[in-house]
Amino acid sequence: MPVEPVEYHQFWRAPGIAPWRPVVAVLLVAVAFLAASLIATVAALMIEVATGAVDPDELLGMLENAQVTPGLVLANSVAIGLLLPFSLLMGHFVRQRPGFLHSVVGRFRWRWFWTCAAVALVILGLNVGIELAVTGTADLDLQIRPYTWWLLVGLMLVTPFQAAAEEYMLRGVLLRTVSSWFRRPVVALAVGTLLNSAVFMLLHGASDPWLNLFYFTLGALLTWLTWRTGGLEAAAAFHIVNNMIGFSLVPFQGVSSIFDRSVGTGGPIVLGQLVAAVLVVAVIGVLARRGDVQRQGPGREG
Repeated sequence: MPVEPVEYHQFWRAPGIAPWRPVVAVLLVAVAFLAASLIATVAALMIEVATGAVDPDELLGMLENAQVTPGLVLANSVAIGLLLPFSLLMGHFVRQRPGFLHSVVGRFRWRWFWTCAAVALVILGLNVGIELAVTGTADLDLQIRPYTWWLLVGLMLVTPFQAAAEEYMLRGVLLRTVSSWFRRPVVALAVGTLLNSAVFMLLHGASDPWLNLFYFTLGALLTWLTWRTGGLEAAAAFHIVNNMIGFSLVPFQGVSSIFDRSVGTGGPIVLGQLVAAVLVVAVIGVLARRGDVQRQGPGREG
């Protein structure tokens, strides 16, 4: 453990933690991500072919054209969600109790999490409502489809783990690894923010500049939340609410091009989404200050 109070991002810069351990932890998470994605993808395709949901003669062409199936949409979330417990195990690997990956107090602060989730739900939900009122739903082609109900239930069950896993991998393992290389907290935070935001952007595989702007900026905002609140609860709450709102409409749409993020798929509308994200972060920041949310540790254990 750190020998003096430190902020969340530098918890792995501590006596007894060899410098190579956090680096290997990141590599292990990356390998686990690739393995989980491969296994989940193959399993989903086998199930869909076996049940007749996908014509095996058309499967190769679909994959070549980067088209996805409802099963692949769910499999993607399942694969990422499986990495949540794996990320926590990295705490053991670096020889620090996994509870301190949740926060600087060594546990997950559930009351604080639900407060942040409520803030995100109100602001992000209102933003989506305004967008739909302005643009309409005609372009979304919403309708009941053969896969609607099982995909809706599956995504609503899995998405909280998928979104939280991204936070534990990026704002947890990766941020702490990069920050362990630097003595000065401000330098560690700056470099860690740039790197994990860039990785967050790249993982979404977008070539559209507007979407890349959105993903990079969102990654930076979530990093700030993690630093400011001394834990992953606020960032996880934001990410979970954001993804659940977004995925709630997916089962009612055609999903073949749902992951198409090529040039032209984004636009200035992302600026409105970023404004909503900034507002959520600002309100949570104010609540953290007023509630004296602990941002340095080692802290009391619960």
